[in-house]
Amino acid sequence: MSRKSVIFVDAGFLLATGGLRVTGNSLRSAFSVQYKSLVDGIQGFVSERDSRDLLRMYWYDAAKDGLFSDEHKRIGLLPGVKVRLGRMSYNGEQKGVDLKLGLDLVGVARNRSADVAYLLSGDDDLAEAVEAAQDLGMKVVLLGIENQGHRLGVTAVAEHLALQVDDIATLPQTLLDRCFAKSAPVAELAAYAPAASEAGAAVSVSGNGAGHLRGTRPVPGPGVVPAVGSAAAPEAESAAASASAPAGSTGPVEPAAAAAGTAGSSGRPVPTPGPRRVVQPDVRPVPAAGVVRREPVYSTATGAPAAQSPWFDLVESAEAVAVSLADNWHGSVSQRELNELLAERPLLPPTIDRVLIKDCAAKVGEAKTDLQDIRKAIRAAFWRRLDELVQ
Repeated sequence: MSRKSVIFVDAGFLLATGGLRVTGNSLRSAFSVQYKSLVDGIQGFVSERDSRDLLRMYWYDAAKDGLFSDEHKRIGLLPGVKVRLGRMSYNGEQKGVDLKLGLDLVGVARNRSADVAYLLSGDDDLAEAVEAAQDLGMKVVLLGIENQGHRLGVTAVAEHLALQVDDIATLPQTLLDRCFAKSAPVAELAAYAPAASEAGAAVSVSGNGAGHLRGTRPVPGPGVVPAVGSAAAPEAESAAASASAPAGSTGPVEPAAAAAGTAGSSGRPVPTPGPRRVVQPDVRPVPAAGVVRREPVYSTATGAPAAQSPWFDLVESAEAVAVSLADNWHGSVSQRELNELLAERPLLPPTIDRVLIKDCAAKVGEAKTDLQDIRKAIRAAFWRRLDELVQ
């Protein structure tokens, strides 16, 4: 067997881990990556650990129809890197990526092209491919992102995969800090530039060149239903009141005038209704959908506040993920994309919903994220934060 090493990189796993570290979510439009520095850092780490010659680095990612994007072309032109692409489904799920990686891992082992493989991934689905490569005489080392707070010492790695590999090597978190950065605002879209210069308004734009005027509420397109409590509700009420006023009137209609207007031409008196019973409205705050009450629970025995349930802490942690995603998504889309999202309310696009659930699982765990109450809470928190941003 050739004394060479080979590196297999699950780009979806690596980019999601780096994005979570620098922005708090894995939405790719929310962060930028210095790919050359990232690739050089991984290769340098392996060369310091292993004296074998590096065969190459395989970079696995997904793209629409499996076609190279400009980003993938830049990565593929780096020395010693081969990009392998799967497909991206309509809801943002990768298709065929794990299969390609597993087949290549076993193929390199069968052809004896390398005797040590460094695998940068956390996917449990690769455990069988690791075992097959080991049966062919290859040593497989898992590359993980350092995390001293995790019992495995690495971030977001399936335990079953960690048990199958021969060793675990931890990449320093400083590598992600150097290579990942939150997307910074850039120049406004040309379509909004004249309005911005005339009004002197601030502009919020993402790294992809899209943006909208900061401090302005988006103008929903046809079919967009405004949220409850929005500015459109009072306008609709005033319009309805104006429509009910008699023609030619310039002010509000008084009760007496309204009664006179209904009197017959014969002059017969029109009975007037007696005083109505006034019902005081319930002014107690009602939590929005998906919101968990957080008032302190008092003991009936002592009257003192009881200890807060861990459930409240869980909900707050999950909702913090949704708030972070809403902040980053809002800063990386155009006005048109924002209006399209509002038009589908309360449904979230599959791509956003998938990122929301995935990031929540990374924060609080998959089992807790599968709870319907948690999923309802994070979706409601996303919409609440988005309403705050667009008002």
